[in-house]
Amino acid sequence: MSEPIIANDLVLLTTFIRHDSYARLAAVTYAADDATLNASAQVWADVFQANFADDWKDNLDNQAVILRTDVIKGDGTSTFTVGSSTAAGTRGTASMSALPPNCAALVRKQTAVGGRKNRGRLYMPWILNEGSVDQMGNIDNSDVLSYQSDADDWLDHFDDAGAGGMVIANRVYDLPWDNPARKLVSIDMGPVVTALVVEPIIATQRRRLVRS
Repeated sequence: MSEPIIANDLVLLTTFIRHDSYARLAAVTYAADDATLNASAQVWADVFQANFADDWKDNLDNQAVILRTDVIKGDGTSTFTVGSSTAAGTRGTASMSALPPNCAALVRKQTAVGGRKNRGRLYMPWILNEGSVDQMGNIDNSDVLSYQSDADDWLDHFDDAGAGGMVIANRVYDLPWDNPARKLVSIDMGPVVTALVVEPIIATQRRRLVRS
């Protein structure tokens, strides 16, 4: 099977988080536009590992570690470069009784362009304190505001780092989404994310964990 074509300057990022109580890692996936800095995949891996740690560690359970960030950088062909952050992992600083990773905070990606493919979401594991979530899954408002502050700082860091912003990565397949034989043809550069919005109710996703 041939590799998909990844858009030129599209940087695909995956930050892995490990919790002391779980054998598997959780993964947070996002993308950036390297239209201005023109840095290598390795540089971006180190930059975004540091940014993610700086912006989220204060709300991350102190039993969890922001382990590493892996990067795939496209050049407009099916040939791409990769990198993995080299710094030691960063442990969270929040003392809490964290909910399991399938109960995460949902962060919605907003853009200035309409349509389902021009927006996205990501899930932040191990930042939810069990005592701050009620039986209906509502998150205490003060915690939501704290997460939102982290999300705003994180999004600002994309520009500060020299990237052209966080973007939506659009995956294109050769067959309809419900056809099990479909193959990934390309990953295209979508619009710039203009805002990250933290939802006030927890989100669940059974397949968020990846094997370590």
